[in-house]
Amino acid sequence: MLNNKMEQILNKLNFFIENNLPITLSNYTEDDFDIILDERDNDDFSERWMEIFNTLKEKVEKSKIENISDSLREKVFKLVYSITNNSDLSSYLSDDFGMIVQSLETKQNDFWLNSLWLEYKKGVLPYGNLLETEGELVDLI
Repeated sequence: MLNNKMEQILNKLNFFIENNLPITLSNYTEDDFDIILDERDNDDFSERWMEIFNTLKEKVEKSKIENISDSLREKVFKLVYSITNNSDLSSYLSDDFGMIVQSLETKQNDFWLNSLWLEYKKGVLPYGNLLETEGELVDLI
């Protein structure tokens, strides 16, 4: 069972996904998506992303918490795919949101992940060299 604070955060994330993410996606072209995907595959981004992904995966496996990221990831994937018809982009973005939720679930804060979220919040699809943003992710949602 989710605590009240986590439920509020998930409601905010769901609102963002349903209302803001489609607007963000509409600001990009298919060529932009290809450039973003290529940039995300560069070492600067992908190595940091994988480091956080693996840390969170290990934390989730060790914990007894209810895994709530899967349904949110599925929601993001379907939404992004319905707008862009780009399965690679859909996978990348849904995995980003999965990591955000897992970070919140496990209380594993990471300043780079904070920046990833803040890019989305600014209406930008994250890629490239992200600067770290201090603070707690939960407070940035």
